[in-house]
Amino acid sequence: MVRTRVLAVVILGIVWTCSVLGGQSQQPAALPHGQGQLEVIVVDEQDKPLSGALVALPGHRCTTGAEGKCKFKVLPGRYPLLISKDRYRGRRVNAGVRPGEVTTTRVELQKLPPAPAPRK
Repeated sequence: MVRTRVLAVVILGIVWTCSVLGGQSQQPAALPHGQGQLEVIVVDEQDKPLSGALVALPGHRCTTGAEGKCKFKVLPGRYPLLISKDRYRGRRVNAGVRPGEVTTTRVELQKLPPAPAPRK
């Protein structure tokens, strides 16, 4: 009996976790009291999302997915962001976050020219 209840709780927990992590909601998840959300969208010069870009701010790191997005739940304030990707010129930008709000920052990275061929 106890084993069945434990198993049921575990299964419900797994189902709940999968639905929360796997579902894309139109509404942002509730933010912890006093926090805001910073969403960073990284695009190339043609305004196409860049996957695999590293987005870093103090105490946080994220690698962009197929949509070029990273999301951070942080305390209100201004944050320096460092965005980098191989073969692209890195960028440093600042973003402000307000409590209870989602702030979206769009960052365009420029592709670096190919390296010159070595001389013979």
